[in-house]
Amino acid sequence: MNELQDFSALDNVSDLEKYFTVFEGSSQEDVAYAKVFWNSLSLQPPVESSLVSVDIRQRLKVAKTPQPTNHGPRHSSNSKNDEVLQRAYQRQMEDERKRYMEMAKKRDEIMMLLKKQREERIKKEMISLQHKPRRSDPTERVSLRTSPEVLEQDIKEVQALI
Repeated sequence: MNELQDFSALDNVSDLEKYFTVFEGSSQEDVAYAKVFWNSLSLQPPVESSLVSVDIRQRLKVAKTPQPTNHGPRHSSNSKNDEVLQRAYQRQMEDERKRYMEMAKKRDEIMMLLKKQREERIKKEMISLQHKPRRSDPTERVSLRTSPEVLEQDIKEVQALI
């Protein structure tokens, strides 16, 4: 139904002028030239919308066939290079292994030192534990308290010695 309304709208000449360019005041010859010119022009689609582009190479390069000449010296130089690289890799791995072994040795030494220090600390604590005063219960303290008379007598005896 919407399409029928569009076709009926185009029937009027004034409606056509809205959608098409009209050359008013020009000769028929100029109008014909203008129509030919505008019909010859067409915009190219953007490069992104095309599947194939002239600027972009669509195919991979064909691999060259190997030439059998001069392969003997190359092979020997490749084997020499491989040997040198292999030796360098082995040296590198050996150095890395030595470094890890040194790190493990240092770690073991540190662990032994910490163990020795711990044992010494425990031994000293055991020795000092024998000489530490024992904490008594608060009930024992009350029973050990002496009367003020006995304390005065002790003080007098100490002063007499001095």
